[in-house]
Amino acid sequence: MAGHAGSWRARHIPVLIVLLVAAAGLAGCTPGGDRDRVQASISVLPLAALVDQPVAVTVQGLSAGARTTLAARAMDTDGITWSATAQFQATPAGEVSLGQPSLGGSYTGVNPMGLFTLMAPPPGSAPAVFLHPEAGYDVTLQASVGGRVASTATVRRQGPAAVGVAERELRPASGGIYGNLYLPKDTTGRRPAVLVFGGSDGGLTTSFAAALLAAHGYPSLALAYFKAPGLPEDLNNIPLEYFTRALRVLRAQPGVDPRHVLVSGVSRGSEAALLLGAYFPQLVNGVIAGVPSSVVNPGWPDTSQPAWTLGGRSLPAVSPSEFGQPNPPGKPQTVIPVERIRGPILLTCGELDRVWPSCRYSDAITARLRARQFAYPVTALRYRDAGHHVGGLTLYFVGVTDAALTSFGGTVAGTQSAQTDAHAKLLALLASQ
Repeated sequence: MAGHAGSWRARHIPVLIVLLVAAAGLAGCTPGGDRDRVQASISVLPLAALVDQPVAVTVQGLSAGARTTLAARAMDTDGITWSATAQFQATPAGEVSLGQPSLGGSYTGVNPMGLFTLMAPPPGSAPAVFLHPEAGYDVTLQASVGGRVASTATVRRQGPAAVGVAERELRPASGGIYGNLYLPKDTTGRRPAVLVFGGSDGGLTTSFAAALLAAHGYPSLALAYFKAPGLPEDLNNIPLEYFTRALRVLRAQPGVDPRHVLVSGVSRGSEAALLLGAYFPQLVNGVIAGVPSSVVNPGWPDTSQPAWTLGGRSLPAVSPSEFGQPNPPGKPQTVIPVERIRGPILLTCGELDRVWPSCRYSDAITARLRARQFAYPVTALRYRDAGHHVGGLTLYFVGVTDAALTSFGGTVAGTQSAQTDAHAKLLALLASQ
């Protein structure tokens, strides 16, 4: 994703596309009859935007009440076409917009970006997630009435590289850490920065999330801490000091405000994020914990080993039989001392989480902070219909199969809505620093 300039004009100057198509065969029209010809147009605003930014799509020039199908198509990096449809009823003024409730298709109800986020591959295709080129991809929109095409338009969804985000690989041989550094195009000012890491899957899984934060102006470092070259194979005996090396690298980058460096971890990574904030407040100025745990859990997959060490010593952890208990009896040393954190905390949980009780853990964290009169802002986001996937910073603003999105609990609509809301609140937190 090494930085090449994207179309700043397309991103920042509202562009209204109006494509006029004579649709002689619309429902209720007589082909060839000038008296019944209707002109329909699709307007898209803006024409090009980052993948996490919404666009407004409106179809005009339809017959009042016309049942209109909007379809979206895009091709992934493997050449597979993903698609979604939604059906709408035109207003008395002959308009349809994505802000109206869908009456059928890939989704029902109101979902202004559902046509983009709910695209799916053809049945029987292998991919679970839409992978796109680093610079972005095009989405073709088509409006049809009565089986006849009324209008088409093309929307550009930009990746971080398109807006000038620069990428630099960091590997153990050179810097002692395995990750990717992402810097915004403009680093003349000082902005909050984020160290981003994943959970028990291991590997380098947060690159796109970090790059997307950089696209919004926040320097970020995606970090692997096991299951990557030069690192442990499993989540066992991971030194917290490893993360501090990455924090020092991030703090030294141009454009980073050293007073506002946050860590973001999801699932098992939330433990590391909260522990780093508690034990290294001189390096961590805020914590983002997705589907968090309030306690230290054992290693994985070997639960006889510790997950984390500090100063060469194992951090006390709950036993497998105590899994899911936010405050295990007689084990106060296993509870993460979150009150030591010196900065804002953002927690995100889903009530339908199938991996662990993230909302019970989140409640325990906030209760502990209240009891100890925590002096910094705490935001606890709780989503009724979301599952474990709500915790990740890698947003499904593109396409993902229903099975992949709900594999760890939650409904498709609930999890996507929660991710969108949590992402907006994360950006608001960074903007407030």
